Amino acid sequence: MPPSVRMSQPLRVAGFEVIISGRFWVIAKVLARRMETTPALRVTLLLNIQRKKGDTTASEQLVRKFANHFWRTDWPGSSRPNVYFDPRALDQDGPGGVLHAKAVVADEEAVFITSANLTEAALDRNIELGVLIRDRAIALTIAGYFRSLIDRSLLEPLPLT
Repeated sequence: MPPSVRMSQPLRVAGFEVIISGRFWVIAKVLARRMETTPALRVTLLLNIQRKKGDTTASEQLVRKFANHFWRTDWPGSSRPNVYFDPRALDQDGPGGVLHAKAVVADEEAVFITSANLTEAALDRNIELGVLIRDRAIALTIAGYFRSLIDRSLLEPLPLT
């Protein structure tokens, strides 16, 4: 069974919440389908918006461009997840920062932590390593960490259009 299929199994049974940090394109359809069949499912995506070296475009413009592309091209469903990004990655004068964590937390019961972006190339061609942990305490800790980044406004919501 390909890694992308094994990794998406916790998503197929998630009932109330999924939190994903990192590029998730290979499982987007599974996630969108799950949201359609389980209306109570809360999905939170934590994504990185990159500024190319030397790019002086205003941060707001970069966010708007990313959001437009994400909602029109990358997100395959009609139900929309909550999406957040780290604005430090766009700050030309600040310390910078990258939302680099790659994890999936399903129903505060299971967590998949990996070095891989959740893309076809990373999961099927690259040499990556990940672990699926079915431990409520660990899943709660990681979900709590991500929620605290949102609650403390370290991550900002992606505009809907």
